Amino acid sequence: MNSNTTLSKLANFSIFITAIILLLIYAQNILIPIVIAAFFAMLMVPMVSWLERKRINRIISISMAIILSILIMGGVISIIFSQVSSFSNDFAQIQERFDVLQEQVNPYLQKLGNYGLVLELESIEQKAIEWAGKNLNVFTNALSSTLSSLSLLVLIPVYLFMFLLYRDHFVVVTCKIFKEYEPGHVASVVSDLRRVIQDYLSGVIKVMCILIVLNFIAFTALGLKHALFFAMLGGFLNIIPYIGPWVGSVIPVVYALLTKDSLLYPLGIFLSIWIIQTIENNYLTPKIVGSNVNLNPIASFIALILGGFIWGVVGMIVFIPVFAILKKVLELSPDTEVYGYLLGEEPKEETKKNLEKIDNFFRRIKRKK
Repeated sequence: MNSNTTLSKLANFSIFITAIILLLIYAQNILIPIVIAAFFAMLMVPMVSWLERKRINRIISISMAIILSILIMGGVISIIFSQVSSFSNDFAQIQERFDVLQEQVNPYLQKLGNYGLVLELESIEQKAIEWAGKNLNVFTNALSSTLSSLSLLVLIPVYLFMFLLYRDHFVVVTCKIFKEYEPGHVASVVSDLRRVIQDYLSGVIKVMCILIVLNFIAFTALGLKHALFFAMLGGFLNIIPYIGPWVGSVIPVVYALLTKDSLLYPLGIFLSIWIIQTIENNYLTPKIVGSNVNLNPIASFIALILGGFIWGVVGMIVFIPVFAILKKVLELSPDTEVYGYLLGEEPKEETKKNLEKIDNFFRRIKRKK
């Protein structure tokens, strides 16, 4: 009877997870703006609350905060587009530099008798042109699809306004959902959860801005053209765990290799990025972001892969805080608390105590034998 009950619970849980994944995939055009707006709302609650404490009407406070955020985002996006436009003008120079490098490398390859690689290098440009021609329609369709998806961004300010306006109402609804618990306890958990996400998002933004400044200083000192573009690219890509920092490091090094006459430039850029990333990994992120989401590395990696599979780049960014919310929700109920514990990362002191208990348990077994 107990085994049948366990299998039934497992089957129901599997069906529930499958239904959630299918919903996330097929309803992503509806859910992505809602999720993004929800995170922005959590980030903007302190600003709106501060305006309300100044005895400004809630609707006016929310409107002021949203307008300020739109102006900031608009400025950032305009800088990005100007940098991308300036960077795209250098493709001809990159092509010429590639031809020069090819002429320099081919004699050494011929001396080594590696004619196959020589021919391969000579055909790279031709293959690239053929590939671009064959995939022009694919690129056009992808661009139009991206532009059509950008129209959904209009919905984000609307959702953002509603989330901020009815944030107290959502707390009451949550208390009614978990009515078997003390309302004060549920409200406290919701408040703590919102604070965790606020600290995480604000910490990530702070680290991103610091990285942009450090990268810009290093790239400018090394004479890399479009230093601001590569600095912003590295800072933004750093939001994506594991993969983003690696991609943001490779691109400026390759660009320096193709545009500079000496190998000292790409080497210097690589070393500067390595030093900055070391500072970020060992000091900036632990001190500023900390362990706010409190997910273990396995859960974070699964969130990254699952988010990329379901929602692409957006999913890779938002699924880690989503998993953090899921962990807190699971910890509310004794029946699901163990799953929240599975996603989390216990303190080192508690880990040490548990390992000591396990070690003592096996020692007692050995003594009995």
